Amino acid sequence: MKNKLFSLLFLLSLCFYYMGCNPFAPEYDPDGLQNMQSLGNPVSIQGYFQLFKNSYELRDTSLYGRLFDSDFVFVYYDFDQGQEFTWDRATEMNISYKLFQASDQINLDWNFFTEQDTTDTTAFITRNFNLSISERDGNSYTGTGRAKFRLRRARSGDVWKAHYWFDDSDF
Repeated sequence: MKNKLFSLLFLLSLCFYYMGCNPFAPEYDPDGLQNMQSLGNPVSIQGYFQLFKNSYELRDTSLYGRLFDSDFVFVYYDFDQGQEFTWDRATEMNISYKLFQASDQINLDWNFFTEQDTTDTTAFITRNFNLSISERDGNSYTGTGRAKFRLRRARSGDVWKAHYWFDDSDF
């Protein structure tokens, strides 16, 4: 009986080996999350902001990075220092990565549009938001603000990407 069980397990393992199939692993998808429209489809303005919200709340830089052009610029005004500060896409991704790693939970709610001037390939958007962040060390932050975006795409039907973001918030 023991030999039959061993033989059966051996034959099954040989079948899986030669078939190149692991019954316990999901099928490989070379596109990854490319087709997961439920997280937000940045072909539309609304889908862009849905993906932004989901990438923040999931704390996922692989999703978040899809939102920005290579020449992206982030700008904010520091009232304490009385000046504007800017950084590029790489710095934005690095800062966001550190924020996502330090956080237990992030809630981002996009509110109403105060400006929306859109053509087929450019969009000037100003949108209000509420943001709360709970960090692993127990600190929590809550704030509101406005985000002014300049989005663009090569042609209608392509995904929107930000090339400029001015953060006008109370953080």
